[in-house]
Amino acid sequence: MGLFKTRVDENWKINYIKEFNEMRSEYEKKILSKQNEIDDLKKQLEELKCFRSNLRPKEKQIKDSDIESIKELRTQGLSYREISQQTSWSKATVCRVLNGVYD
Repeated sequence: MGLFKTRVDENWKINYIKEFNEMRSEYEKKILSKQNEIDDLKKQLEELKCFRSNLRPKEKQIKDSDIESIKELRTQGLSYREISQQTSWSKATVCRVLNGVYD
């Protein structure tokens, strides 16, 4: 007399459990493949870290005599552009010299 049918059949429980186990195994496979990918990337990262330690910063290329001449030209009242044209160093290098980066 009820509106809903009760499932007395045990077959639906078996099917439900089977589907659940299949779904779980699929997710476990996906997780395992992602973990393998992560491990591979970690190995590559370690290899790249070894290369990074071999790199050294660029050494100072401007000579002390150039630094002195740039400072002297500035005390004479020349602009950065004029100093750059006379010394053939870039305006950025002239700026760094005058701001004391190379001292």
